[in-house]
Amino acid sequence: PLFPTDLFTQEERQRGAVVFHVAGVVYMFVALAVVCDEFFVPSLDVIIEKLNIPDDVAGATFMAAGGSAPELFTSVIGVFVSFDDVGIGTIVGSAVFNILFVIGMCALFSKTLLTLTWWPLFRDCTFYSISLIALVLFFMDNLIVWWEAALLLLLYAAYVSFMRWNEDVERVVKRFLYRNTMPRISSTDHLVAANNTSNRGPPSQVSVSSGGGGSSGTTGNTAGARAASAGIRGSKFRHGLLTLMIHSIDPMHDGGHVDDKANKLHAIASLRVLLDATKEQTVANGLDCTSMSNRQDVNGAIGGTDGAGEGGGNGDDEVIKPLDLSWPEGTRKQLTYLFLAPILWPLWLTLPDTRTPQGKRFFVVTFIGSILWIAAYSYLMVWWANLTGETVYIPPEVMGLTFLAAGTSIPDLITSVIVARKGLGDMAVSSSVGSNIFDICVGLPLPWLLYCIIIGSPVQVSSSGMACSVLVLFGMLCFVVLSIACFRWKMNKALGVTMFLFYFVFVAVSLGFEYGTISCP
Repeated sequence: PLFPTDLFTQEERQRGAVVFHVAGVVYMFVALAVVCDEFFVPSLDVIIEKLNIPDDVAGATFMAAGGSAPELFTSVIGVFVSFDDVGIGTIVGSAVFNILFVIGMCALFSKTLLTLTWWPLFRDCTFYSISLIALVLFFMDNLIVWWEAALLLLLYAAYVSFMRWNEDVERVVKRFLYRNTMPRISSTDHLVAANNTSNRGPPSQVSVSSGGGGSSGTTGNTAGARAASAGIRGSKFRHGLLTLMIHSIDPMHDGGHVDDKANKLHAIASLRVLLDATKEQTVANGLDCTSMSNRQDVNGAIGGTDGAGEGGGNGDDEVIKPLDLSWPEGTRKQLTYLFLAPILWPLWLTLPDTRTPQGKRFFVVTFIGSILWIAAYSYLMVWWANLTGETVYIPPEVMGLTFLAAGTSIPDLITSVIVARKGLGDMAVSSSVGSNIFDICVGLPLPWLLYCIIIGSPVQVSSSGMACSVLVLFGMLCFVVLSIACFRWKMNKALGVTMFLFYFVFVAVSLGFEYGTISCP
């Protein structure tokens, strides 16, 4: 491995010095979360704005890259620096952590009983299943050649292209499946501002129920599905670790700005879906009962939600604030500030904050600089994790599968739990599965392809149990879908306990493969 000589010898680490390496790895987890949330993702926002990229494509590409950057760079370092499968272990472990542990936490900590819709889960799981099957097939000979890596990248390109036309495909599929389903009327009085109640017409109160297994027919769930399908899972819903640790916004309670914004976006999405459903229903019945005045009433309700406007675009700017390095009040927050100062101040001095008008002009500097900082933090994280593993005789693959996977996924865990507590279960689940598609189809094959081009030889996959671990991950994905269906598409406490059980079973089986206690066929 291309790592420098450690300050401590193996004997000194075994006597207790390894605690410094463990603390360093945990500190790098925090550093990666801060640089991604406060600099990398905001710079991606500016790139999306400059290139005028649709929300669907942006959510599947740039925002997924922002959330999965630590896993991607861990994979790069595993291929080019440490020459082991720590990147594969981290990505596979992170994948199962996102699917099982994150969904389980969302189910346990949700304020209400969340009802899921089937389309986002079906869409993402289909692409994810194809990528996992391809990965298992490529692992069979313990070699990755250039065309296999290129094929995985093309699979991700196909997913991005599909996301561009996601809503159209969803509309066609549901129209075909539910062509014989009767519409159901439901009231949406609680979603519309009180000052618009006197002007609402009957058409704004129509909701079409998509009968069958995964669709509940309620307004909130339909809106949540649209929100997840539309790729709102970008930085607008990514709650920075810094904000949660230092500043006064408390998204876990009802009084915070994040709560208000989530509720407004939820109401906006619901009203838009109702208007679309109304128009489709009137066309199907051959009636023209949706008058222009009623459309204006609904648009007025949407536009009047605290300036939320088109998809909440203007209102989101209220939540996204520049990095605040002022001295906080309270002993706990001040201690946290001092803990994070070695991370914050170098980043603030070297990277322009693109959330300010002045820093926005230098978004390229922030983008490239963030990548360099993420690479440096990932290098230290993998180096110290390898030393920790050597000290306690744990292989790099196992360190990646467990410790590194959980650490790099903590920011996504926090975000998904907060979103789930807002009642947006579809967005939380879709974010968990969707980020895994980027990890498998970009985080793994991109370093492999670069290695094949630069070195000119295939990549050796030395871990004997990794192919079986990926196969078990595919099985766990099937169990997740079946479990959600068995619980009638509701995220309740029992589903959360089931997800935790599956997660620990996966970890135990994967460790058995790695240590040879379970034979991998």
